[in-house]
Amino acid sequence: MLPAVLVPNIHITISGSVVAVYAAIVSTITASVQLWHFFRDRSRIKLTVQRNMEIIGGPVHRKGLTIIRVSNLGRRPATITTVGARRVFPDTHLVIPECNPQLPHELVEGKSLIAIIPPCDLDFSRIILWEAYDAVGRRYPLYVARWYVRMMPRVRWRLKWRQDRKKQQAARANAEQRTHSD
Repeated sequence: MLPAVLVPNIHITISGSVVAVYAAIVSTITASVQLWHFFRDRSRIKLTVQRNMEIIGGPVHRKGLTIIRVSNLGRRPATITTVGARRVFPDTHLVIPECNPQLPHELVEGKSLIAIIPPCDLDFSRIILWEAYDAVGRRYPLYVARWYVRMMPRVRWRLKWRQDRKKQQAARANAEQRTHSD
């Protein structure tokens, strides 16, 4: 007869708090990986502006060009529909129609397009920001003016709103006085 082999009994006790800590750690790691993937996979559009450029070697020699490059640094493609600039109030905003390749254009990862402004009497000191819009309506700005210059149109609008409101209140008060005096 074979001798009986003694097998030791192993008891493992896992408390609820250990399971909770393990679940918290795993869920935190999962959430951080998902956030990293989210930010990595989105479209990141970058604008760069170069002034006083010139084209040589082509059929037409042009000097004094302003070139706006719109590049997609992200992984998700974006269809760029408009490239332009905003100027300080009361000037109007700009839309740049001369782009290579023509707009609308889909920018995939690592690709870019350029918008060209021919030589003109454009005052660059009055430009607040350069911007590009995609097909979904997202705006990709490149701010060139200081923050206080960008805030001035808003401040002017608020001051005008307050002045109009005070005028309306004064007009109401005058109308009430006229009705009471009659």
